[in-house]
Amino acid sequence: MKLLKTIGLIMLAIALSIQASESVILSSKTGDTLMIHRLNNGELWGSFMITDQVSDSFSGSELIVLQVDQHQPIKLDHQKLCGSPARAEQKVDYTFQAEVATEEWQFSRVATTKPDILKLTGWDKETYQHMKSDRRPEVVDFPIQTPIAIASLGQQVQKGNVIIFRYMTDANEARQAEFKLQADREAINQLFKD
Repeated sequence: MKLLKTIGLIMLAIALSIQASESVILSSKTGDTLMIHRLNNGELWGSFMITDQVSDSFSGSELIVLQVDQHQPIKLDHQKLCGSPARAEQKVDYTFQAEVATEEWQFSRVATTKPDILKLTGWDKETYQHMKSDRRPEVVDFPIQTPIAIASLGQQVQKGNVIIFRYMTDANEARQAEFKLQADREAINQLFKD
């Protein structure tokens, strides 16, 4: 399985290098990888990949949450395509708890048997920003600085210290990947200048 995943990542890197004029690759302590690419058309995109220490894939029905420092978190929503089969119902929510001196994220199980009308109407817009993403089993691509990206995300990445991704695997394991931006600050800022 690891060999297939490694071969897949190499092929993805080759394909992205054809489209991208420049890339920065960041690794987390958990073995996950974040690539930031400047495409030939000038757009900036990110690719978040499960790698190395995890043999699972992203859960197809659970959300991936991205947060830069303490800015408002962003849910990387699935692209909804006509004719695609319905996904399994989401069973995990991400809740943010602010204590006196600490701010802590937790995964919460949600046991609903029927659709929640509040979720359908976007009740969580005060907590989260929403952004479309392209999801595959081990990779999620998301816009950083493009016409479809959240306007503030580019500045957050350019000036932020840490990017955190929270997600569930297909084995129902809650995971978090943290990427420190300081070590690659100069290379990241160069992507924004070109």
